[in-house]
Amino acid sequence: MAIAHTDQITSCLRGALEAGLLPAEGEATGRRLLRQLNTPARIAIIGFPGSGKTSLCNMLAGQPAMPDLAGVPVVELVFGKRLHAVIEGQEGHTRTVEGIATPDDIPPGTVRVRQHLRHKTLRARHFMEIELPDTIEAQRDLLEWMALRTDIAIWCSSRFDDRERALWSAVPDRLKDHGFLALTMADRLHMQGTLTSRIEALAPVVAEEFLSLFPIATRQAIAAQSAGSARNDSLWQASGAEALCQGLDDQIDLDRRADVDHVHALLERYDITPGEEAPAPAEAEPAPTVRASEPSQQVMAQALDMLQGCAEDLMQGPPSGDDDSADRVLERCAQTAEDLAALLAGTDGADPVFRAFRDDANEGEQMLLLLRLERGETAAEDALTVLLQMKKDMAEKTVV
Repeated sequence: MAIAHTDQITSCLRGALEAGLLPAEGEATGRRLLRQLNTPARIAIIGFPGSGKTSLCNMLAGQPAMPDLAGVPVVELVFGKRLHAVIEGQEGHTRTVEGIATPDDIPPGTVRVRQHLRHKTLRARHFMEIELPDTIEAQRDLLEWMALRTDIAIWCSSRFDDRERALWSAVPDRLKDHGFLALTMADRLHMQGTLTSRIEALAPVVAEEFLSLFPIATRQAIAAQSAGSARNDSLWQASGAEALCQGLDDQIDLDRRADVDHVHALLERYDITPGEEAPAPAEAEPAPTVRASEPSQQVMAQALDMLQGCAEDLMQGPPSGDDDSADRVLERCAQTAEDLAALLAGTDGADPVFRAFRDDANEGEQMLLLLRLERGETAAEDALTVLLQMKKDMAEKTVV
């Protein structure tokens, strides 16, 4: 994908949002898409201790940037204007240390370290190393947390045994479709004469549970990157790094294309053309006040009560990063929109006020159904925003 094209569509979307050209439902989706286009790809590197996660992270980052902090469940590598690390404890308390974090900086109970570096690769990619803890319950909790914050996952293992397969099988299908199995220490397996048989044995598992498998000799790949002023391309290719990086690039590009396609669809829906200056909203003459018929008003009041009840219920427990909570919000919003559309469709309201009221409901229903398919905390927040805006817009059309 041409970067200039992505920049153009991003600029057009930003301009439409700033000019207020999108209605509330479209604005919520537009702001989410703009965040996605401006957010680095979030890549999780997962595995048990000693599986080669840190080395793989450094290879992908192009330099020895990821601190080796064995025992910390989550270590992130992100772009920052200054070199520092944020260390987070179990109770959510944080402290900052300058430079690269070392084991001496990590107190007992540390659950997360976010290392900031001024490195150009990190402008487009955010790496997160996930070290699986000892207990099954803690492992599953950590993977659930990771799945909500990851675009692409790379599982590191030299075996991928039954224990690992059981853990990965619980990961959402969305992430499996964006998941790679990195068969680490491929050079050792090759020397032992077991690499080919290991790949063949894992083929059925990979076909069902992953996007692709890549054998990787990480030490050779890092040596290829460090070979003088230029990379040793033959060693880079032989290590398996070239294939893995290409697979990663292709998936990131595919995801970015999908985001851009969604932006195109959103702008086309509201007649906004990328590359052209967005037209200012026309100033419409005040419309005369029209009162809906008495039967229509009763149905409209019933519809607003339905929206109010849903909003009050959800506002008592808004999305808080918990996957079940986000799903609950999405399901409740989408179901309410479906019930609302069914109620209004069954009413023979011919007056223009009721038709406009019903059009708002139908548009909101379509948006909420799309958000329900996307899942996740951000989609849940957008769904709640759409629901509240639906209630506001529809209330304005009800004449008391």
